[in-house]
Amino acid sequence: MKVLFIRPGTSRRRKMISPLRRQEPLELAYLANQLQDSLQDKVEIVFIDMELERGSFKKHLLEIQPSLVVFWGDQGQEDLVDDQASMVKDISPESYVALAGELSEGEGSPYVDFLFRKNPVEALNETVLGIITERSLQEINRNVATVENETIDQPLREADRGIFRKYQDRYYFLQYGGTVDVTSQYRLEFDEMGLIGKKDNPLRPLEDVAKDVESLVGASVYLKDRDIWDDPKRLKRLLELLKERNLQREYISVGNWRTILENESLLEDFAGLGLKVLLMEMDFPKDQDDWIFKGEVLRMIRKHGVEPAIIIREKMVKEDQDALSFWLKDRKEGLVLLEGEAFEENRPIYTHASISTWAFLKWTKDHGLGEARRRQKEYKNTLLI
Repeated sequence: MKVLFIRPGTSRRRKMISPLRRQEPLELAYLANQLQDSLQDKVEIVFIDMELERGSFKKHLLEIQPSLVVFWGDQGQEDLVDDQASMVKDISPESYVALAGELSEGEGSPYVDFLFRKNPVEALNETVLGIITERSLQEINRNVATVENETIDQPLREADRGIFRKYQDRYYFLQYGGTVDVTSQYRLEFDEMGLIGKKDNPLRPLEDVAKDVESLVGASVYLKDRDIWDDPKRLKRLLELLKERNLQREYISVGNWRTILENESLLEDFAGLGLKVLLMEMDFPKDQDDWIFKGEVLRMIRKHGVEPAIIIREKMVKEDQDALSFWLKDRKEGLVLLEGEAFEENRPIYTHASISTWAFLKWTKDHGLGEARRRQKEYKNTLLI
């Protein structure tokens, strides 16, 4: 049987991060690799990313003829999922439709047969098993409802990146195409929508992290979890492993202000291996010393040829917003991403910094006219949300 996984389009939350990143559909890639061993040789998994597809959704359905269609729906995608699920039922009435992700917590759609909520791993396995053994819709739903109460207590198997290989070059991080996320912590849940990864999950062995990098020949690498830079000893060991294996790549990583200030040699070593971007989570400076501290860290990052991307989540009053905009402009930093409350309340920072003339000229000088235009266009599109 064929199982078709679908990302229905661009959600509001994903559009918010588009100035920096177009993400892989990692949630679906993880789910795709959770089938029981006894079912894997009976199932062919196919994936369509309607965020990237320009062809007809109807055409894809006719070609694939899936037995089960699984949508991953984010908030704000209700109409997309409803329209596409309706089309599945019109074109392939024998197909079952399941919904996972944020939208599964709601009432779903009249065209959705199964809601994969708390435990999509067991829900998927029960659904596939039920279809293979020709159980009724009602019986499959009862079994799905039963396993939904079970918690995921074991780390997920690694994501099956093969399902989106044909799209890989179109998942970017800034000007670095074909960017692949590499995790340094195990996954116990499917939430991969955030730009920055995990902080408190169990740690993966660094040898496995280096092995992942080694397997990604030709790809840019995003080390998205926070433990790497939060722990200087762990970072030092990872860099040793990358050097031993001669793993020169284009790297993006999540930085830590204090680690960078106190371990400049690690920054220098990582830059020598190809570190291109550091994501820096930033709250509003508390006092003059904090302004100086953050400014010095940004200076150090730039000194080693790495570009800082500043991530801001906490909302600011207008006076603080204006002060931060002035500080960014004074330091010629325009690569900013607002998330959460800051995105809702402080979007003028984008017009003052990210799409201002001085930022555009600096980006043109550092990265070329094409990338400068792309960044400004994405920031303008984000302001329209």
